[in-house]
Amino acid sequence: MLNDTINLFRNVSALFTDYDGTIAPINVARQLSRPPEPIYEKLSEISKYIPIAVISTKDCDFLIPRTGFARAWSCTNGLEVRIDGNYYIHEDLPRWQGRFESLMNVINKVDELRGVYLEIKRVGDLIGGLGIDWRTKGAINVEALEQIIRFANELGFKVIRYRGHPFIDIYPGIQVDKGYAVARLRELMGIKGPVMYMGDSENDIPAMKVVEYPIGIRHKYNEGLNLPVMLWVHENELPTFLNYLLSTLKSKVH
Repeated sequence: MLNDTINLFRNVSALFTDYDGTIAPINVARQLSRPPEPIYEKLSEISKYIPIAVISTKDCDFLIPRTGFARAWSCTNGLEVRIDGNYYIHEDLPRWQGRFESLMNVINKVDELRGVYLEIKRVGDLIGGLGIDWRTKGAINVEALEQIIRFANELGFKVIRYRGHPFIDIYPGIQVDKGYAVARLRELMGIKGPVMYMGDSENDIPAMKVVEYPIGIRHKYNEGLNLPVMLWVHENELPTFLNYLLSTLKSKVH
């Protein structure tokens, strides 16, 4: 069945992928996060045949050293794109800096959140987003977290929760998402043909809806989650799936 499905992908002209929970594990500390070697190797091979782009809520300075197989990156939920040494930053971001400072001041004063990692997502010299990450702490005070979410909403921020994931992300209320990121990357990379997108959470839905080949990555944190995908691949089978895709791309050359 998988072989039959892979044959549908002969015309794929680019591979776009999410990072956390898709090509990198969720349940590791931030500093240890990276794609497992079998996945990294297959993506590096695939990049010789089609361009790869990473689309993530993480910032570019985090992603780029961990994803050397990619040609382009859409970072911080689409607020920054880096490609071929060029940087593209959303023009509305500067006016959100004061609100970011206010939100960070409140977060840092909440005693119940001490020990929780506050990720500051940098976009050049600007703040593009915040992440509240309790992976290393193991748990979080739900009431304190909800207090921060309410305040962020009052300031106009967009808060993204991920079912089963031990972190949330907070972004400016700018009309960008992963669907916007796909469109921007298509334009900047000059992609004319079908695109495959791999993702694992609700945040990936806008991207999945605008590509020709949406692929879902299944793991224990998203069991039962419905996404608009044409195929689910279990995380343990991802290297095999990528190898099938690689074989299909090679067969086009010969």
